[in-house]
Amino acid sequence: MIAQTSIKAYRAIKPFLNGKRAQVYEFMEKRLNGATRQEISRALGEPINSVCGRANELIKRGYLIVVGTKKDAVTGHSAEILKAVERIA
Repeated sequence: MIAQTSIKAYRAIKPFLNGKRAQVYEFMEKRLNGATRQEISRALGEPINSVCGRANELIKRGYLIVVGTKKDAVTGHSAEILKAVERIA
């Protein structure tokens, strides 16, 4: 049997991880070395402003963290490297 606290926690998280947020998070889970927002945008074929918004929401909620910076191969600008936080449950 599932504990009521687990069900409550799931219901609280489920609405947050949907649509583009879920797409970004699931992509990042597979990228063990992390990725920049530009790399996510290019890989998913989504506009950068959409990816930035979703990434920032995921960072704020603790789903992604910033682990460093690197120079973007295409733009030449410095960009944050994001990484998925290992989730329990």
